[in-house]
Amino acid sequence: MNWEIIWTAVGLLTIGLFFAPMYMAVLIAYQKAHNKIDLEFIATASAVDKKVKFEEAVERLFEEGDKK
Repeated sequence: MNWEIIWTAVGLLTIGLFFAPMYMAVLIAYQKAHNKIDLEFIATASAVDKKVKFEEAVERLFEEGDKK
């Protein structure tokens, strides 16, 4: 058997298992921050959309009032 290849594989797996939780923590933190930014954007866009619709409705009321 080629023990150098076996011990290299064992060493790489050990290092991978040691660093995997750190990489997962960084990935989870990145996803959480990204999701927070997306939710803030959606909330802001929704508020702006409601404001625009309200302003359009007010303009229509005044336009209809002028016609009568």
